[in-house]
Amino acid sequence: MATCTGCSCLCPDIVVQAGVLNACRKGSSIFMHSKDNRAKPMVSGREVDMEVALEKATEMLSSSEKLAIYGMDTIPLEAQEVAIKLAERKEAFIDDNSTFCLGDFVEMVLRGILPSTTLDEAKSNAYVIFYWGTDPFQSLSRHMSLYTYYPRAGKRQRGYEEDRYLVVVDVRRSHTAKLAKKNARFIKVDSDDALVEGFLSTMDGRAGNYYEDTARILKEMQRGRFNVIFGGLGLKYGLKGKYEKFVEMMRKMNELAEVYFIPAGFHANMRGFNELMFEKTGFVNRYSFDTETSRPEYEFSELVRNDAIDTALVIGSDPVNSLPFDVAQKLRKKNLILIDPKLSLTSKIAEVVIPSAITGVDQGGTMVRSDGVRIKIDPLWEAEWSDRKILNELLRGVR
Repeated sequence: MATCTGCSCLCPDIVVQAGVLNACRKGSSIFMHSKDNRAKPMVSGREVDMEVALEKATEMLSSSEKLAIYGMDTIPLEAQEVAIKLAERKEAFIDDNSTFCLGDFVEMVLRGILPSTTLDEAKSNAYVIFYWGTDPFQSLSRHMSLYTYYPRAGKRQRGYEEDRYLVVVDVRRSHTAKLAKKNARFIKVDSDDALVEGFLSTMDGRAGNYYEDTARILKEMQRGRFNVIFGGLGLKYGLKGKYEKFVEMMRKMNELAEVYFIPAGFHANMRGFNELMFEKTGFVNRYSFDTETSRPEYEFSELVRNDAIDTALVIGSDPVNSLPFDVAQKLRKKNLILIDPKLSLTSKIAEVVIPSAITGVDQGGTMVRSDGVRIKIDPLWEAEWSDRKILNELLRGVR
């Protein structure tokens, strides 16, 4: 059995033989095409020996006075730990995708602001399963079949036909929303705040926004006793960074029944990075080891946009592809080092490219699932250069 690192589900039951069994389309592609499009060690667009690329990267890191380390959401905890040590030694900025993804929700869970549970508990106990601002049918293809809506497990042996109640909240009728038929409810929202206010009004005994929906769902939550809300990017951006009412809603729901929150939909080990940073610094992202604090202006895209750095070390990420165009254009002018197993848009502009391994394929380690459960991942084979080995080489050489 192999573990797929295509998303934060970290599916543990993948069979890789002549073909790939049990994986979704994205997961299958990782294993089937693991040897395709692999990066080579490069300096200034010229292929070199690995030692030459490492030496050049070490020189650039040592001479940097304003370094940012970015990415790391696809590499194991053991490599993330070394990257954090490197940032600390250089008094550098460090950040990952969670700043524009679900880092806010992870931080609230880690601080105990939002009550949370595990996917295994959801599988065995959850009655109301609430997908808010996320479309797992597309983005987390096996989430519903492994852990939430479809399994017959624990106290939910009668399955989705009788023993689960599905709620989908979105701005459009997504593929997941189309499943909300019998014993289910789809709520099309123009404003997530309005739905939060609707739940609060109903719990206060008043008929507010979406009253028919909120009254029925709260009744089902009380009936099921154990319920889970999975919040995605749609919820984050819908709330516009103002989470107080949502937190109040969760608190009041828990006066009626057990209601837990699990972030849904991000890179395989984003939560691992957030947890390591939280244990080390008390913050999950956007951190400076110089000022020893986290600020919005320390977000990687803002650092690049504002010319606050001279050098960027990008690990396991493709910011040229994912960040705004103006940021990508400015990144071209920075001293850029990329550690990644694959060729990408970022590898085309990097001064130094250091090829690494793919977690679950040719490197092992530990990753943290979206619910905070740590998963040991064994590789199919071992590459010569893992992310941990590369970063340790850099750490030893950097002044």
